[in-house]
Amino acid sequence: MPRKTVAIRGLDTELYTEVFTMAKKDGKRVADVVNNALEAWINNETDEVPAGFDGTLSNSGAEFILAIDDEGEVSLGKDDIKEIAKEMGPFAIESNGNLLFEKDVDKNALNSITKISVRSGTVKVPRKAYAQFLMKCKIQGKLDKY
Repeated sequence: MPRKTVAIRGLDTELYTEVFTMAKKDGKRVADVVNNALEAWINNETDEVPAGFDGTLSNSGAEFILAIDDEGEVSLGKDDIKEIAKEMGPFAIESNGNLLFEKDVDKNALNSITKISVRSGTVKVPRKAYAQFLMKCKIQGKLDKY
């Protein structure tokens, strides 16, 4: 099939760049990821999120875990999350200390985080993204919205 350029108006360029980076790390082409997602959508396969559209392009290597130990304090913004994901791929967070997600953290940034374990301590998250955090968190400590 001959290659054809398709322009998509309104495409989130940050999201595209993130998918491109993740696909490249996984040895795939963005076209293949998009084609698979579109085909799944056409076939009403909505129970599963197509690979690459949930921020977890099959990360075959060991997953990076950002660990915050007792009495440790970390503040993460959108750019911090994207930089870690760029260097390490999708990652998890384990917190025993205090973790603050800055107000600019949105759903797209959270796609780079596979899970968040709040063992103890407090994790503070923006009110607008609280539901997305609840879906990613295993909570034994405190998840606080602001």
